[in-house]
Amino acid sequence: MLQRTIDPLSRPFDDEFDRLVRQYRSGHSVHVDFRAMVGNSSAAERFTHRFHPYPAKLLLNIPLFFLNCSQFISPGGVVYDPFCGSGTVLVEALVRGAQARGSDSNPMARLITHAKTTLLSEDTVLNALENIRSNLPRKPGLLPEGSIELERWFSPKVRLQLGRLLLAIRAYTAGEVSAFFQVCLSVVVSRVSLTDPTVPVPVMINPKKASLSLTQRRRRRCWLKERSEASVYEIFEDVVRENLERLKRLAEHVHHNCGVSITDDARTSPGRQDVDLVISSPPYGSAQKYIRSSSLSLQWLGLAPNGLRDLERSSIGREHFNRAEMREVEVVAKSSAKLLDQIGKINPLRRQIAATFLSEMRDALKRTYALVRPGGHVVLVVGNNMVCGRVFDTQRYLTEISKDLGLDLLIRMEDRIRSRGLITKRHSSASVIAKETILVLKKS
Repeated sequence: MLQRTIDPLSRPFDDEFDRLVRQYRSGHSVHVDFRAMVGNSSAAERFTHRFHPYPAKLLLNIPLFFLNCSQFISPGGVVYDPFCGSGTVLVEALVRGAQARGSDSNPMARLITHAKTTLLSEDTVLNALENIRSNLPRKPGLLPEGSIELERWFSPKVRLQLGRLLLAIRAYTAGEVSAFFQVCLSVVVSRVSLTDPTVPVPVMINPKKASLSLTQRRRRRCWLKERSEASVYEIFEDVVRENLERLKRLAEHVHHNCGVSITDDARTSPGRQDVDLVISSPPYGSAQKYIRSSSLSLQWLGLAPNGLRDLERSSIGREHFNRAEMREVEVVAKSSAKLLDQIGKINPLRRQIAATFLSEMRDALKRTYALVRPGGHVVLVVGNNMVCGRVFDTQRYLTEISKDLGLDLLIRMEDRIRSRGLITKRHSSASVIAKETILVLKKS
């Protein structure tokens, strides 16, 4: 299956990987720089990667490297990402000519990934846009129900326009086209809400915050004014046309018969034992609030009919446990036992969160293992974080769990990245991820 247009970043990396394996000695990570090896494309406008904002995106240089190693995948092979987020791995898998599969418990992530990997013709998108523009209702109807007070996060003018657009999208689009326009509307939601754009989760813009400089206060007053008076329709049309151009660039490199499938939970994902390569960045243990970061869009689009708390409960790495949910959790990685005991003496809730995270990760990796064919490979991009002031060595624990399942570690690599703060910082456990560990495993 040949690519329609040559991708300048797609070149064989077999020799580089073989060289790294020769350098590896058990117990000592090999230091790498994927930006230097592949090309510093992380900030480039590449295909559909900038379709929609999403927290803690995987550095696309990493999947680019492994997808262009013939040891792992050939055109027509099957690539799976059990924690696909906004679809970085799946987009690059399609460009490689592979069959792309993904799972994610966040319905917003699944919607974004679906829109980013579904090719639509220019006429289809523009005709639908004209239908939406020509049929905006005069009345927006009721605001979408949910646990969030949307009146607090959007000015009256903006709420009115968003409501009209939502009704028109639902009335005049369907299927794959509807997914495209819903994702575009979600981009608009993030641009016109009264949330601070410097914070990944919804936090109200506060120009009076004492720690801000005069320049920062002035900037935030401008943000409030611009977002309160925004022309939602104009922004929406700009987003639609920008994302259409991104889809057109992707279409130049992807054959229409490359398959994409997305399911909702890595622990129960259906499929055959035919996966050649898994590339994934698992969630951080109790560090990232993916549902909260998507909360405004989830409510506007009606993707959380039972409430955000139910969605959070289905997420690996969740933080909220009520008393009835507090229970003894089996230690699934022996190397974590001592640390979990220490954490439990300081904060039983944090122990519950950490132990549950490892138990649920074991379930997800067990199901992933079952989908990988013998001889297939699993690449995990893992970031450690702090829990109660102690290093939670996620890469070590996931390595142990993977080995227990029957995966052999071929190489452990470390890539220093530009400091990436966790979504939620706590006084007792604030941390910044300075490096990522890349585990390359093989199914015997």
